[in-house]
Amino acid sequence: MDSSTDHTPNSAPFRPRFLSILCYLSIFGSSWVMMQSISSLSNPEQVSLEFTKNLEQLQVQFESAFQKDPAAGEQVEKLIANAAATNTASNMRDHSFFSMVSNLLTLLGAMLMLRLKKNGFRLYVLGTIIGIIAPLLVFGSGNLMGLAFAIYGGIFGLLFVLLYSFKLKYME
Repeated sequence: MDSSTDHTPNSAPFRPRFLSILCYLSIFGSSWVMMQSISSLSNPEQVSLEFTKNLEQLQVQFESAFQKDPAAGEQVEKLIANAAATNTASNMRDHSFFSMVSNLLTLLGAMLMLRLKKNGFRLYVLGTIIGIIAPLLVFGSGNLMGLAFAIYGGIFGLLFVLLYSFKLKYME
C-alpha cells in the first residue's frame, strides 16, 4: 500500500511539498504587502508625495528619451499626467485599505490551505479578486495607476490561484 494514501488516526494527512512551498510563499508575500499597506494607511500623504517625486523623475527620463519622437513623448506625457491626477492622499489611503484587506484574506487563505482546508482556497481567490478590482475602482479603469496595480495583482494572484487549484485534491 502507498504510504502517502495510508492514513492512520495518528498520522497527519499528506501535504505535497509544492503545496507547502506555495503556502509559505503566499504567507510571506501577503504579510509583507499587508505591513506595507498598514504603513501606507497610517500616512497616505507621504505615499502620495513619494509617488509624485517618482513621477517627476520618470517624466525627466522620458523627456530625454522621446526627443526624437515627439508624438510618442506626448502620449507618455498624457499617461504621466493622468497618473498624477489620481495621485491623491485619499486615493492612496483607499488603495492601501483595499490592499490590506486583500492581503489579509490571501494570508488567511494560505494558512488554511497549509492545514489542507479548501475554504482557504476560497478566501485566497476572494482576496485575489479584491486585489484586482480595487485599484480599478480607486484609480479608474482608464488610468495607468489603476491598470498597473490591477495587472500586477492579477498576474501574481491568478498564477498562484492556478497553482493552488492543481492541489485542491489534497484539501478537505
